[in-house]
Amino acid sequence: MQITAHRAFGEQHPENTVDAARRAARFADAVELDVRRCGSGELVVSHWDNVELVTDGRGDVEDLSATELADLDVEDSDSGIPLLTEVTEAIPPSVGLNLEIKETGVVADLLAVLEAVENDVVISSLHPDPLWRTRMLDESIPLAFNFDVRPEANFETATTLDCEYANPHWTLCFGTDLVERAHEEGMEVHAWPVDSRVLAWALERRGVDGLIMTQPV
Repeated sequence: MQITAHRAFGEQHPENTVDAARRAARFADAVELDVRRCGSGELVVSHWDNVELVTDGRGDVEDLSATELADLDVEDSDSGIPLLTEVTEAIPPSVGLNLEIKETGVVADLLAVLEAVENDVVISSLHPDPLWRTRMLDESIPLAFNFDVRPEANFETATTLDCEYANPHWTLCFGTDLVERAHEEGMEVHAWPVDSRVLAWALERRGVDGLIMTQPV
């Protein structure tokens, strides 16, 4: 059972920060990070498009420079919103990366960053367009389609994209045949966001291949 640290175990550590990723790498098989572009053009690691939700600052990530984002305080940690390169460098090569693309127009730059990365990488998204773009530019990188609504339509999208992973919200793993169908199509199922030992146990019994967990349990 593969354990992936959701936002670098964002319920235990200040999410998506360098320190969180470094700590999560000690306990997880892979670390999941959210990728978007900031106002000065670099790729940064932030789940949210607006910094007010997790920092002491105000404004949208797309309007703030990398320097301004680094100077913020994420969840009272004295850590700012980091560059993607800063976080990937903090994670040992033996630990996998699940890089979730949060917006369009970043794939080419993301692939350029990955040229210097030795880790095993999966690129994931809730949106099909970045996954299509990744497949067009580099067929070797495994893809994961994340979904939490419209399971039938989203499963068909994952199949059409030839994804190696179907990553459903954990609720979709119960009362449906999603896990079995994904396995029939050759896709692993990694459920998210898992936040308790009981839920982890139930999903393992259900036959999922991996857990994307908000904290180690």
